[in-house]
Amino acid sequence: MRKSVVNKFFVCLLCMVLLGWTSSLWAQVDFKARLMTGGGPNTESSINVRIHIESFTTVDEVLALNKAFSEGGEDGFFAVFNKINKASLRFLGARGLNIGLHAAYEKPTDNGFKIFLYGKSQSVEPGSNRLIYGGFLFLVVILDLDKNYKGEGRIYEDARIQFTQQATIEMDSYTRAPKVLVGVSIVK
Repeated sequence: MRKSVVNKFFVCLLCMVLLGWTSSLWAQVDFKARLMTGGGPNTESSINVRIHIESFTTVDEVLALNKAFSEGGEDGFFAVFNKINKASLRFLGARGLNIGLHAAYEKPTDNGFKIFLYGKSQSVEPGSNRLIYGGFLFLVVILDLDKNYKGEGRIYEDARIQFTQQATIEMDSYTRAPKVLVGVSIVK
């Protein structure tokens, strides 16, 4: 009986150590992808993209953002939001655009996981005109990855967000069709 309890304790301890070890792997991670830009009816053109994640958003950071919004409105919210740097979205090549992302979440799925990244709304495709819709809009990047860290993604340039009861941020709606990221994979 005593040996069984010791074995269960050891297995639980091992699981906790492994959980801590795998979450530390996410402390900094880079993904590469290709942003599909269209290019015409018979051509597919794309731009190389790098996504660098420094860390994931904590509950305390979300609570601070929610408080900043309720007390300071849009200006107060963005003053706090812009100080938090969680990730970046970098477009390689001629444009060289580097967008700061201020919130990042990971959510497990049946086949792997999704990563949600949030920044200030802006256009990501070279040569595209920025449409102004008004309101409180964000850039949202969603990566849908399998257990081998490969998959696809979407970039929503003009999305609305909401705070959840679980102290996270979720995309509520978007105004334009998303840009497609293909060949998303981890950079080793």
